[in-house]
Amino acid sequence: MSPLPISEADLLTLCEEGVKAALAAGADQAEVYASAAQDMEVTFEKNDLNMMRTVSETTFGIRVFVQGRLGFATSNRPEDLQEIAAEAVGLAKISPADPDQGLPAPLPLPDPVPQVDPEIVAMDPETLTQFGMEIVEEIRSRDPRITIDTGEISVGEGIEAIVTSQGICASYHATDASGSLFGMAIDGDEVGSFAYDGDEVSRWSDLRPALAVAFERFVQKCVGALGARPGESFRGPILIPADSVDDFLGDLLAVLGADMVRKGKSPLGGRLGEQIASPLLTVVEAGMGLPGHPLTPFDREGLPRQPLPLLEQGVLRHFLTNSYEARLLGQVSTGHAQGGAAMLPVIGPACVRVEPGDVPLATLMQMDPGIIVTRFSGSSNPISGDFSGVVKGGFLVKGGEKIPIQETTVAGNLYECLQRISGISQEVQVFGGTASYPAIRIEDVSITAG
Repeated sequence: MSPLPISEADLLTLCEEGVKAALAAGADQAEVYASAAQDMEVTFEKNDLNMMRTVSETTFGIRVFVQGRLGFATSNRPEDLQEIAAEAVGLAKISPADPDQGLPAPLPLPDPVPQVDPEIVAMDPETLTQFGMEIVEEIRSRDPRITIDTGEISVGEGIEAIVTSQGICASYHATDASGSLFGMAIDGDEVGSFAYDGDEVSRWSDLRPALAVAFERFVQKCVGALGARPGESFRGPILIPADSVDDFLGDLLAVLGADMVRKGKSPLGGRLGEQIASPLLTVVEAGMGLPGHPLTPFDREGLPRQPLPLLEQGVLRHFLTNSYEARLLGQVSTGHAQGGAAMLPVIGPACVRVEPGDVPLATLMQMDPGIIVTRFSGSSNPISGDFSGVVKGGFLVKGGEKIPIQETTVAGNLYECLQRISGISQEVQVFGGTASYPAIRIEDVSITAG
């Protein structure tokens, strides 16, 4: 790859200059969050090479407070720092005041361990393109019925940096490599359901084995969707495979922010310490990352990322906070401000781990009848928990058979489903280095054949 557009030391220096410019323009407090990234990507379309491109970008976001009023401005040009600092201050002066707004005081950060892979830094377009073509050929050789509609293989190098007037000064340098495929199986006139899969790692040597696992799932989902038959209507169990658990838990994670509780948008407000799910379910925000997949050691506000149990054996333990929500609660931030240089911080998890159970996946699949929900397309309401949608590429398990079925509707309530979890697999899978999930079985769900 081409060198990064700026060094780590120079990026921090520019952040410091941006803070000084904002204070000189009239800010009481100022923060500059910056990112510099270099990405090389090979894309595929209709089973063939589409294009290869390299993208380089540096972004600065300046957040200021003037008498409790917030202002924010961004730019991709270092020479615009003074201008956007003045712009952020100008916006703050016309914004509503909130005396609780402000930047956090610094907290001790772990010593940064750069995750820079020399193989990724030295990657050239020819090697990346050849690798991508090999992947496409491998997948197509598995079964000629598979069509890769779109796909990508990419590598990247980046730096995150933050400097604030309150004394925070931190940076992190890392690399990543990833790949993904989107497609289906076509057998004569029959077109199977769409499937998607991929993974991301921090070292080039880990990419091929990671994609081997991800693309095996892709192949099985594509081919398994062929020969779909009409389903059946009943109330019974569903099995959510590991690669679909994120869809199931998404609405739960969305209402675990302290901001959602404060705004009355979380049905879990006031329920800390209560049993809201099956005792089988434990969900943890993994802080600085999963083993082998480290994250930037600081969050969007420059505070240390911390592991945090969200649910322990079904009991609600914590809500996620940033410095503002923590200040309102009289607490210290849990370090879960998320986002990048081009946006204001938001609250959310960066890395989620669902603890495995003690039941083999094969045992959980022993349903008669039951549905394997491989992909869900529908609507849900995180406040009420109600959901309804169509299972795409799913399977009916009946009489010991796993039968691909045509679109089948699954409906219910998330919070009731959490209580009806009857089994969690002992096998787990890691996705993108930021999620570790087992499979989950849920009982007594409404299933309606199309």
